[in-house]
Amino acid sequence: MVAHRNVLFYFGQIDKSVVFNTAVFASEKTYRLRGTIVANDILSDVSELATRSYAVVNGGEHRGYIRKDGTFVVENLTLGDWLLEIDSADYAFPKIHVHIATKGDEGRASVAARYVQIGSEWSDDAPVLEYPLKIEAGAKYDFYTPRQGFSIVAMFSNPYMLMVGASLLLVFIMPKLQANMDPEALKELQNKS
Repeated sequence: MVAHRNVLFYFGQIDKSVVFNTAVFASEKTYRLRGTIVANDILSDVSELATRSYAVVNGGEHRGYIRKDGTFVVENLTLGDWLLEIDSADYAFPKIHVHIATKGDEGRASVAARYVQIGSEWSDDAPVLEYPLKIEAGAKYDFYTPRQGFSIVAMFSNPYMLMVGASLLLVFIMPKLQANMDPEALKELQNKS
């Protein structure tokens, strides 16, 4: 359950005659976060997620693959607060605040996970989820919009059709207005243009 990660620091300076290296190794306890995607009414077959979805922590700092049975493991998490998201192109999942802390002198970790809304403070008021996590899909994304059928109202509410209609009205109404005009006013209008 506990993994160790070695970190190598390199301090070097290149001189004409001397090259020296100093390596410092630091080890830090890391933990695994386990969970399962559970089938529900929205996501009936969990194996659909296996190739296109990931369990992502803190926007991509750590990532775990979702297996065909819906289980996932995110490795190398240290003590502290983390945001777990399921990155899927087809389904929306709730975001989960995970707090990893040690309990006792043995160095064993306890995990407290709670649903969280993005943009709100992380509080301890929400109920704690059981561990290993069981996560259900909240909604299915629908990117397909069916094409609308033919509609006369939509055709005539188009601005281009309104301009064409106004032009045709002027073409047919202007001669009738000129025919009803007084002959003297008509001669003045022709002389001006």
